[in-house]
Amino acid sequence: MKKTIFLGLIILLIIGSCTQEKKSPIEGAWKMIYAKSRTMEETYPAQVQGEQIKMWSKEHFTFVGHFEWDTLSQDSYGWGTYTLNGNEYEENIKLHVTKSSIGQTVRMLIEIQNDTLIQRWPADENWVLAEEFSTEKYIRLK
Repeated sequence: MKKTIFLGLIILLIIGSCTQEKKSPIEGAWKMIYAKSRTMEETYPAQVQGEQIKMWSKEHFTFVGHFEWDTLSQDSYGWGTYTLNGNEYEENIKLHVTKSSIGQTVRMLIEIQNDTLIQRWPADENWVLAEEFSTEKYIRLK
């Protein structure tokens, strides 16, 4: 009888230690496939060439890229922390190519469809998008 109880406890401990923490659906690496900024007429990749990768871990995001259009060239990079609640996403920017963005919090709406992630911003405190908003679309890297 003691052996059966002991064996049962060992099995329960093994099962309990094998459960994995639920991973956020955005964790991992994503490649940009489309972008439209509210501050530019050009879109990526139609008029803007280059590429960008964005990555999320449990609590942090980072992105890096390089873009060229007309005679202009611009690096793109940033890092910070984030929170995700359903489709409501906030980035707290710690490092950014645009120095005035450092320390800012950006509210975005995120949509995930299979291996495609779409983010739109800025959203106000009620999570309503501005009349003119930016859009970035990414595909998950394997």
